[in-house]
Amino acid sequence: MSSSVQNSFLFKISILSISLVLTVTTAVSTALPAMIATFKQYPSTQVEMLTTLPTISLLLTVLASSWIIKRLGARRTTLIGLIIALLAGLVPVFINDYVIVFISRLLLGVGVGLFNNLAYSLIMAVYEGEERQTMLGFQSAVGTVGNALASFVVGLLISSGWQVAFNVNWLFVIPLVLFGLFATKIDQFTNPVVTETGDTAPIKAKETTNMAVVGYVLLIATFFAFYFGLLLKLAGFLVEQHLGTAAVAATQLSVMSLIGLLPSLLYGQIYKHLRRLTIPIGLIITGLGIGIIATAGTLTMTWIGIVISSFGLPIVMPAIFGKVAEVQPEGSSNLSSALTLVGINVAVFLSPQVLAVTTQIIGQTSNKATMLVSTVMLFVLGAIQLVMATTKKQPIKNRSEMKS
Repeated sequence: MSSSVQNSFLFKISILSISLVLTVTTAVSTALPAMIATFKQYPSTQVEMLTTLPTISLLLTVLASSWIIKRLGARRTTLIGLIIALLAGLVPVFINDYVIVFISRLLLGVGVGLFNNLAYSLIMAVYEGEERQTMLGFQSAVGTVGNALASFVVGLLISSGWQVAFNVNWLFVIPLVLFGLFATKIDQFTNPVVTETGDTAPIKAKETTNMAVVGYVLLIATFFAFYFGLLLKLAGFLVEQHLGTAAVAATQLSVMSLIGLLPSLLYGQIYKHLRRLTIPIGLIITGLGIGIIATAGTLTMTWIGIVISSFGLPIVMPAIFGKVAEVQPEGSSNLSSALTLVGINVAVFLSPQVLAVTTQIIGQTSNKATMLVSTVMLFVLGAIQLVMATTKKQPIKNRSEMKS
């Protein structure tokens, strides 16, 4: 493995740039009122579907991306995905026919799906030890910046019309240029597998998984299913408790995203000190923040809960991806990250149903009850992970990695 290449600043930036556009697909949601007014002949729910439509094709492409990457290579697959996303994303700027916009949104998801899991798997394949953890933290930070940047751009453009807002998809040019110019040698890291003796061997013909990976996929899926209780119910909770409005909730969620930049950038150092305790502490911090919000009697207390919650996701997510990289079979980083992303997307999609079922079990369906259930479940997950982290014997493979 050429350390001069993998340690190059531009090489690292090119890999991280992919994460800048992962959330662009849903950035145009604020244009919905104007789109509904334009497509009056269609039910509003059908128009609203245009914002979530890319998620469907994205999920299907992510499942097939491992097979595609094996045949085309990581670099070519990423560039093709970025080009498809750029072209499909800009179609609504020039055409306002519902059917054509519908098809373009599906193709946008296909494009993003081609490189979505590579945002994680490339880091897992190229880097090891503490450097991998640091890069995963940076990846989370870049994703946060991308989300904020896309929302900001749409906010500037929307006043000129909903079609103009779709110009936000020009953001795909950034990773297209960076990855095209500075990741020319990426396939030399993703094609060979380095053995314990330092020799290189071909990747297995078929990527595989194991129960350890499946366990972490279930963990992150459960986390997101209940973490989204905060995002889904915060506005309703503030109104329900007479603490604020939906606008206040939107501001709090925006601030939470921005504060999350700090732990994302410092994640490498956080992991260096916490090691195996990173996941349980991240889960408990998230649960604590949501719990403070759910039991708040003043708006000030909800803000305190928001600040604490801000430190949860940027710790939990890269930590789980890092653990998946440690326990996955050799040469299976693409499949492992794809499975993890599928778990996240399915959990987010099913979150409203999961929360509805769990609150019905306790006989309470208020927004406060939902967030309290989320709090309890995150504490339970944190407790389980804490027990596992303090009692499970560390594998020899990981011990050597920790020393690196």
